[in-house]
Amino acid sequence: MKYVTRFDRFVAGDFPMVCVRSGRAATRMVPVQATRSASWPWLFLVPAPIMFFAAKLVGDGDDPCGRLPFAEGQVGGVTAVYDKRVGVILRGVHKDFVAATRRAQGKSADG
Repeated sequence: MKYVTRFDRFVAGDFPMVCVRSGRAATRMVPVQATRSASWPWLFLVPAPIMFFAAKLVGDGDDPCGRLPFAEGQVGGVTAVYDKRVGVILRGVHKDFVAATRRAQGKSADG
């Protein structure tokens, strides 16, 4: 399942203690590195490969690090991608984590 969250919430680890991977009660907050989503460097790949690699280095920059709740033995399997336009996209999350996060934010579980 996919879940999109705000950048500041991801960095602060502002999530309920529900395991992001299994949906069980989480036991700890684990640092997770998010990769940046920069698609513009791909425009240089065919016409100028050297420019592509230079643009990738400049465009990607430092990858932000956030904190996500995990249950014991469940660390891994979740990917995070930071996109300035939408926030942090989490992939591989459990539906119970999504529902608990939406409840904590005061939103409906299916909205």
